[in-house]
Amino acid sequence: MNKKRILKGILLLIVLALLTIGFTGCGTTIITTTPATGTVYITIDTWDDYSIYVDNIYQGYTSNGYFTLYNVPVGYHTFRAYGYYFSYDGSNTQWISSGANYVTINTY
Repeated sequence: MNKKRILKGILLLIVLALLTIGFTGCGTTIITTTPATGTVYITIDTWDDYSIYVDNIYQGYTSNGYFTLYNVPVGYHTFRAYGYYFSYDGSNTQWISSGANYVTINTY
């Protein structure tokens, strides 16, 4: 009778151990998050020299109608191009997500 009681105790411990491992898992949990920034490829519809602004903050200068911005925070942003020679300017407000984003600015 003592032997049966010991076997039942051991069996109970094994079942509890298996249930504990099953409910808690065994290993490292890896948490992945999406990047909080995106890359923006700006295309301007006319060929002029432009100053590029994002949310009224100067970002740089382009003379070929294309401009790339890296690490732009996710969310709505206003992209503006001010022309030098022909006084063309335009803007576009667009949602920026993580990854690649394409913004076209019409300047006339």
